[in-house]
Amino acid sequence: MKLAEKGFPSSEIDSSVHRLVEHGLLSESRFAEAFLRSRLRRGETPWLAMQKARMRGVDEQVLVQAADDAMQDFDADAACAAWLARRDPGGLRFSEPRRWQREARFLRQKGYDSATILRALQRRNVED
Repeated sequence: MKLAEKGFPSSEIDSSVHRLVEHGLLSESRFAEAFLRSRLRRGETPWLAMQKARMRGVDEQVLVQAADDAMQDFDADAACAAWLARRDPGGLRFSEPRRWQREARFLRQKGYDSATILRALQRRNVED
């Protein structure tokens, strides 16, 4: 904990955290919801956002509840297409195979599955 690194005694840290939880100012469920919403706004998929939350130690039950709330409006195809529209508005990837591969890799790193990426890439090809 950062407070421990700064030299605060553990008894003070524990009592402060306990008071924050009692007053509703520190909540794992609020953290999980905010974390997932933030990651979804960054263009990550719900699956990837949940994995990152798990790595931060968020309780699984809290995470599942937060995911249900945060992902109600998530559309993977629309989000994937929006990334492509931002990153390659002129459709240069269709004339440059390396660019096509770069865009596909980028989307994969955001957590999109191969089928969603391929649909988005092909849909853009039809529109261009």
